[in-house]
Amino acid sequence: MLKRSITVLGLAFLMTACGFHLRGTGTTQMALNELNFTARDALSPLGKMVKESLVNNKVQVSSSAPFTLYVGPEETTQRTASFTAGTRSAEYTLTTAVSYELRSGKLPTLLQDRIEVQRTYAHNQNNVTGSGQEEALLREEMRRDLVMQLMMRLQAVTPTQLEALKEQAQRKAQAEADAREAAIRAQQFDEPQQSPISLP
Repeated sequence: MLKRSITVLGLAFLMTACGFHLRGTGTTQMALNELNFTARDALSPLGKMVKESLVNNKVQVSSSAPFTLYVGPEETTQRTASFTAGTRSAEYTLTTAVSYELRSGKLPTLLQDRIEVQRTYAHNQNNVTGSGQEEALLREEMRRDLVMQLMMRLQAVTPTQLEALKEQAQRKAQAEADAREAAIRAQQFDEPQQSPISLP
């Protein structure tokens, strides 16, 4: 008994020493220490998890931050992966995805991308309730994976890169504004001038 206890303690110590964390419990060092956060549905489970993860990763969530993280709606799909001999569905592949953007004020979007997670589970026709519970648990796990991947991608973005993207967006916005102004001037120039009415 004592030997088993020592072995378990030893393994626990080794896993802690090498930086092992249970899934979803670790934090990611973020280069961006301040962000404004908006979402299609900020009160949805995904929106709440993203905001909570930002705070846990020591990101100050502030409406006055120079950059904004926008998270779109959670997209979920389900398709049949395999069939039983009687052509009844036996396995389903679940997909959960979300699009996100990094913005700055009213400038064009600086950065946009999409994250997708898939899982396959066996559907038991004789235990519909159990299969439904399994699907719900998988969806929750997939949502956590989405948030974890999002945090990892944000970690890879540096303030210097964002400033460069901001300058690029500013040039793009200015070019579009100049093009609109030139189009208006050209239209005004092309309009025929009305001749003054001469009375007999």
